[in-house]
Amino acid sequence: MTGASGNIGTALLRWLAVRPEVDEAIGIARRAPPADAGQPYDRVGWREIDVACPGADGELAEAFGGADAVVHLAWHIVGDHDRRTQRRINRAGSGHVLAAALRTRVPQLVHLSSAAVYSPRTTDAAVSEEWQRRGIPGSAYSRDKVAVEDLLDRAEAEHPGLRVVRIRPPAVLQPAAAGELVRMALGRSAPLARVVRGRALVLPLPPQAVTQVVAAEDVADLVGRAVLARATGGFNVADEPVLTAEMLARLLGGRHLPVSRRALRRLVGATWRMRLQPLDSSWVDLLVDSPLLDCTRARTELGWHPRHDARLTVVATRRAVADGVGTASPRLRPLGG
Repeated sequence: MTGASGNIGTALLRWLAVRPEVDEAIGIARRAPPADAGQPYDRVGWREIDVACPGADGELAEAFGGADAVVHLAWHIVGDHDRRTQRRINRAGSGHVLAAALRTRVPQLVHLSSAAVYSPRTTDAAVSEEWQRRGIPGSAYSRDKVAVEDLLDRAEAEHPGLRVVRIRPPAVLQPAAAGELVRMALGRSAPLARVVRGRALVLPLPPQAVTQVVAAEDVADLVGRAVLARATGGFNVADEPVLTAEMLARLLGGRHLPVSRRALRRLVGATWRMRLQPLDSSWVDLLVDSPLLDCTRARTELGWHPRHDARLTVVATRRAVADGVGTASPRLRPLGG
């Protein structure tokens, strides 16, 4: 499992801990949790590998040898002002993982993709895995997700013996990842989140903005089911209900301030250029244009069902920000840690 010390990786380690069907698990991370990290990091063998480094495919092949499946979670979500590093980790790193999997003849590769791989929505109805995969124009995060799925398309055509799974969630939340999530969203301003007890006192969003979230445990459950079922293909994953802008503001402990998309893009772009926060204006487009997800395939083919309510997940994560919750993983260290 690459990216095993992160948000979804930590949830998947918890899932594996209660699954006797899994004989052995190897966690790969650029920085492994310390030896005394405790659960859930103490039940896997750790390998420190930077998947984006030249020659990483050789190190990864050594780790992948004899594996029944590789789960690829490593990803650089927010590029901040360093697009070159983001692209190298996401595209070159994923290429190294794929090359190592092919070299060692791993039968199944599970890739953590995203709802951002889909083309902009043209309907309020939720879309299936057959929706076009051209991404959200202008979003570097979306472009990287599309590029890696295109790479996997070619690999499947050239290597029909490889089973490829693409898991496509919206924003993935859990209380244990509260610190990481706030650092990604606020950058150097992240400590302020503790001051306001995790609340977004005013949330400026276009009135038409609607979004989905999913609990990390529900994503981990789908990943695990896909591995055990030796599945292939794409699977959407999201929790109910869909969140409107007003609902999201209320769950975050504040009030919704209706603004136009253009005004919000200008505000986000200006604060990004001033380096006050790490999200450029394309994240506004990602929020407004990403289609809602229909998860029927995950339910019918893998027996997956959401165990979390999206509203409660948002509230629990907000409270975890206020309480300074985190783990011993370097990626999920508490806010201010």
